Formats: sequence, structure tokens, C-alpha cells
Amino acid sequence: TSVCWSPTLKTHLGLAFLKDGRARHGETVRLVDHLRGTDILCEVVNPVFFDPEGGRARG
Repeated sequence: TSVCWSPTLKTHLGLAFLKDGRARHGETVRLVDHLRGTDILCEVVNPVFFDPEGGRARG
């Protein structure tokens, strides 16, 4: 489980294993980074959210 700021997307990103994760798309979860003092709400999305069609790889 990890959370960080994405300067490219200008938003936080989190990567985590969630029980029944695929069934939880659209749900809001809380992400906490104790090291940086971050506590934010995030939406559970498909893990391939940036370029789901793969167009950038064939650009």
C-alpha cells in the first residue's frame, strides 16, 4: 500500500490491495500517509486508469 502526489496528474495516487477491490470501483476510501501528514479521500478506480486503450504506447 502506498500513496503519493503525482506532479503530472496534479493529484494524489494510491496503490493498495482492497478486499473485493474490483467490486468497489467508484467507492471512496481514506488514504493516510503518516510520514508526510497526509490524510485524503480517494476514489477506487480501475488500476489501468491513465491510458486504458493503450494509445500512448502506440503513439
